[in-house]
Amino acid sequence: KQWYQRRVRGSDVGTDYASSTVTHAGVIATNTADTALVSGLISHSVPSPRFFAPGQHNPVSLHCPTPFSSLRFGTYHKYVSFSEPAVLRVFEQVLARLPGEVKDVPVADLYMSKLAHMNIILVETARCMNIWREQRETLTPQTKMVYSVCTRSSLRQYMQSSAQKTRAINIFKSIFDQVDVFITPTIARLPKEIDEGSLACGEFDELNVTVTMWFVYLANLCGLPAISINAGYSDEKGLPVGVQLMAPWWREDILYTAAAALETELKPPVRKYKP
Repeated sequence: KQWYQRRVRGSDVGTDYASSTVTHAGVIATNTADTALVSGLISHSVPSPRFFAPGQHNPVSLHCPTPFSSLRFGTYHKYVSFSEPAVLRVFEQVLARLPGEVKDVPVADLYMSKLAHMNIILVETARCMNIWREQRETLTPQTKMVYSVCTRSSLRQYMQSSAQKTRAINIFKSIFDQVDVFITPTIARLPKEIDEGSLACGEFDELNVTVTMWFVYLANLCGLPAISINAGYSDEKGLPVGVQLMAPWWREDILYTAAAALETELKPPVRKYKP
């Protein structure tokens, strides 16, 4: 997820993004080098200079002046402890391979920021779903329920959520005065098996979504650049476990340096379980 691209609007690139304040346009690739390559290509395609930081011509730099061995890593152990044991085991193994001591950095207002993120998502989802108003009767009951919930948020609640978003941004400004990279698991639980009954129309499993997105929403809410890499597999079923790295705004170069070094340090994870 790249920081600057969240500001791109449909009028500039011919695409209408799902939401205007929390969506990040990112890339998915099999390794860090490919991700950096595609990100660089995307950054040069941004047509307007107002999307760039002052004095910065290319927001995605592939060169980080700080070597991996000198980067300061931090996490919030109380926050991470929400993860399933299988996820925690892999995460702790990754922490042990990081340079220096990993600083425990408390993140204030986690619950309030989670609510703010959820409310902003709901309001902007409702805006996007207005085009389906005439086809509402054709929607599944789960989708109708989502639409109904989305339309119940008030302007006051949206403004309160936006104020909390600003507070969360300021909290991470303070955090990045202490560390260069904030690391968490990618998701808090192992991937959930898809129910066969959900293959036709999908499913609405709010609990699973909440647990799965537990570590994702902070970067999404605050507009922080983030990258996720494969860190290993669970011992029980060989399901993939990832780690997420977050860096300060406009510092994708730190993410690429850290992620590439970790890929080399961890080496290609071996999947022990064969289905």
